[in-house]
Amino acid sequence: MSKGARFIEAPFDIISAKLNSLLLSIGEAAFLYPIEDCVDKYCILALFRFMKKVIHIVSFAVPWPPDYGGAMDVYYKIRALHREGVEIILHCFRYGDRKASEMLNEFCREVYYYERQTGFSRQLSLTPYIVNSRINKNLVERLVKDDYPILLEGVHTCAVLKDKRLKGRNIWVRLHNVEHRYYRSLAKLESSVLKRLYYSIEAYRLFRFENSLPDVSGLIPISPNDNEFFRNYYSTRSLITAFSGFDEVFGKEGTGQYLLYHGDLSIAENIKAALFLMDICQQMDTKLILAGREPDRELIKACEGREQVQIKANVNHSTMENLIQNATAVLLPAQQTTGLRLKLLVSLFEGRHCIVSPEMVQNTGLSSLCYVAKNREEWMSSINTCLNRPYTSNDINIRCVKLKQFMDGPNARKLIDLIWSDQVTKKQQLGHFPF
Repeated sequence: MSKGARFIEAPFDIISAKLNSLLLSIGEAAFLYPIEDCVDKYCILALFRFMKKVIHIVSFAVPWPPDYGGAMDVYYKIRALHREGVEIILHCFRYGDRKASEMLNEFCREVYYYERQTGFSRQLSLTPYIVNSRINKNLVERLVKDDYPILLEGVHTCAVLKDKRLKGRNIWVRLHNVEHRYYRSLAKLESSVLKRLYYSIEAYRLFRFENSLPDVSGLIPISPNDNEFFRNYYSTRSLITAFSGFDEVFGKEGTGQYLLYHGDLSIAENIKAALFLMDICQQMDTKLILAGREPDRELIKACEGREQVQIKANVNHSTMENLIQNATAVLLPAQQTTGLRLKLLVSLFEGRHCIVSPEMVQNTGLSSLCYVAKNREEWMSSINTCLNRPYTSNDINIRCVKLKQFMDGPNARKLIDLIWSDQVTKKQQLGHFPF
């Protein structure tokens, strides 16, 4: 029998004295119920605070490098949980150019990789393609070997919920988006007929899937908008904002020599945003740098002959940091409201001024930190203001206050409280604890 179990079986007065002494010494007393009211809750809290914490995290992709929103949230979440003492068993689906990485071993106890089953045959189902292409028997067999909590990253990884052996487990789903809305928006923006058809079909399948997820411990939306949508379908939700890799603000005082747009330059929405900014900066005779992954041919061709515009393709993490920190302003137009844009958080933590579309900051609580531009005239006016207004220490101090709720450390502790308090409660309900 473990030391913890012997302690729980001790008489009431011993439990009261030892727990009060221990918890007061670490400053937890304000968090607790009065001991005379409910010793059971003290026992649960004591177990929760000092129990060994191990979790399975199932990621839709290999999260290294953290060079786009979804990968950033997963990678920096893993790092933040590791710093809080959580042992992580990571499961990743591998496809495209995202390969196995030794970098993940630094924060994970174990890392497993699974090939994503892409191809036309995976389209022939009412199950969304992004889910159906991530069905893997080996993954499920590893999950059922123990009773550790499970965090599923995105609806993409929810195929495992069909296995009856996982019924009753402490499983949480991290929602990176309202996916059917995202795919519907992609369909509207796409010029290719075939891609538009795929996005439309996938949006329909995702709508059905997101409205009928199997029973889980709860959902963890990434943004207030997403939280509000799922409120209509699921009662247990807990909003935790995106993990961005930051616990402090790094913005530099002063001004820069260029404007910056960064993002995945192969996505239709981002291509349109970049083209829009290119036209404005050409008219204003202002230098613009477009930095990001896999720039589309249309974008490369549009830059030809424009001395004010420069594309930096597939830059590494440190180069992107330097580009953001040294820009006069980061420009972030958007045509749809989806999730919480990681590139917005990165720009606010690392950069100087930020100019955004209303869709970029809707219901995020971050609009007061940005210049919000609704149309072309307002974009030009905001750019002109930023070019003539240095970024100051006062701007940095304001961000330090406003961005506290978006820092990784507090968010990791919130996630731990959420998952492991539920784990202890489930064990108590199953009779694993003698109280």
